[in-house]
Amino acid sequence: MSNRTIFLNGQPLSLTPAQLIQAGGEGLVFGVGDTAVKLYHQPQPGHTAKLQHLLDSGLVQTLPPHVLAPCALAADKRGQIIGFQMPRLPAGSFPIKKLANVHFRRQQNISTTAVLTLFQQMHATLSRLHQLGLVVGDLNDQNVFLPPAQPFIPYWIDVDSYQIGRYPCPVAMELFVDPRLYGIADLGQRSYFSPATDWYAFFVLLVRSLLGVHPYGGVHKQHKTLAARAAAGISILHPDVTYPATAVPAATLPAALRQHLLAVFENGQRPPFPVALLADYTQTLAGRPPLPGARRATAVTPSPDFSLLLTVPGFIERVQVEANGRLQAIVRQENDVRLVRLGLGGVVNETPLFSGQPGYRYALFQNVLVVNPPGSRQLLLLDVSGRQPQKMQMLETALFRDTAVFAASDEALYRIAGNWIMRGSVQRGLYVEEAIATAHHKQTRFWAAPRGDTLGGYHRVFAENRYFLLHNGASYDVALPDLRPGESVVETAVAFGNTAVAFWRKINWRGALRSEVCLANHRGKLTQQLTTTAENFHPELYPFALIPPLPITAPLPFAAEEIIHLHLHPQGVIAQTGSQLFFLPPFGA
Repeated sequence: MSNRTIFLNGQPLSLTPAQLIQAGGEGLVFGVGDTAVKLYHQPQPGHTAKLQHLLDSGLVQTLPPHVLAPCALAADKRGQIIGFQMPRLPAGSFPIKKLANVHFRRQQNISTTAVLTLFQQMHATLSRLHQLGLVVGDLNDQNVFLPPAQPFIPYWIDVDSYQIGRYPCPVAMELFVDPRLYGIADLGQRSYFSPATDWYAFFVLLVRSLLGVHPYGGVHKQHKTLAARAAAGISILHPDVTYPATAVPAATLPAALRQHLLAVFENGQRPPFPVALLADYTQTLAGRPPLPGARRATAVTPSPDFSLLLTVPGFIERVQVEANGRLQAIVRQENDVRLVRLGLGGVVNETPLFSGQPGYRYALFQNVLVVNPPGSRQLLLLDVSGRQPQKMQMLETALFRDTAVFAASDEALYRIAGNWIMRGSVQRGLYVEEAIATAHHKQTRFWAAPRGDTLGGYHRVFAENRYFLLHNGASYDVALPDLRPGESVVETAVAFGNTAVAFWRKINWRGALRSEVCLANHRGKLTQQLTTTAENFHPELYPFALIPPLPITAPLPFAAEEIIHLHLHPQGVIAQTGSQLFFLPPFGA
């Protein structure tokens, strides 16, 4: 794919596919040094007018810190405005959306106090924006980012979509938009948003980040959709709502915060969010910050329907099921990381490894542990066959969205070196690699099947994703259905079965999310396509590439929502929760 030339402040700049950071429904974002450049797919006069107003009015200079606003206009060779330049997010930043995942918060040791401190900062920023006459409008969990390490500083992006005077905010995400705006077909017609709608979205973000559930989450027998729940004023606190088992109990919220939740989400009130609620909650937690969603180990009643294999006081980071049915698990308690080997009969042995902070990523193949520090390209290979881990080799791989690209089966490690996807294994005590396919610089991502020699992934070339499958030495293109105009891929993942591979895409269209699942055989030919709600986008729960989810009907000691990963085992299934491993016999057996 050829480069693209644009002009910043009259100076030409050549952009390559390798510089692409993000491809969305509205445009492409490229990294240029410590700045980013956003180019619209279809530049409109309204884009130019709003950008020009932002820069000419002096508003940009008065914005709060860490609001990453346009600082220069980007033009094509004819002088037409096609986008803008802005400050770039710190490397390794992640969307605030991740705080809604209780398992992520536990794994990263993110306390409730840290979340409250973050939202106090966000409250100050949002208040200042309103004082300046700006309304965010499309305030959602993907346009506020957090740095990779605590203490968190919120970074605000997508400033070009803010409602600024007579310049409207044209989009909104359904999960966060005030229900009073549900019926508006085109939000870009005029300025529909207000500070009140921003505070509504702010409160939704807060509830999701504290409890791991939307204020209209859970299950209600009669009102099954978010819109229906909002219209009926039935929140998670309503007695007829089944509260999610994995969410942090709503009773942990102070009474004043629960009362405000009822006022907003059941009684329809829209006051500015009282910042004192955050300060008071923080004061209440002083000296006793709980881990989010932490559960104490409890006695498990033996049952023929399942076996408890492992319980740890910390967090299970990674599990590998070997062909012989033995398991290897990487577990972490605080910063102490160890390797646990076990079978269906229980733990065989444990090996202390090292002190590692939250955020390390791991892979296991043969008797080798791969360790990737947060934000790093480095892959440390440790021989863990003996009593003490021994360093074998230090490798590097490519990054994709600031994350190292690597995967492992039980017999091989896959990484990227230069323009090649490499497959490596230990032969006669030495680590040996071979190139198996081409890669695109910083634009290739892949996943490996747990067993065998199968790799699935995609190359991103500007706005296009090209999906591929490597199987037993052969390479195949996978032609997933084309997106409709205005759609963009938010998330992609690949899951593997014995005879099929599932390609998952979470797709955004004007703020509405849906998930698409395409099953392909090992030659890349599509065999089945399904569409589900975005909330059901959990590829880690479909190791067999079977849709719908596996019918777990036996009584289990955990809720299905607690499962982080399902692993295929020669004799059944291994269910992994945050701190426990269970064996489930074959379904229907």
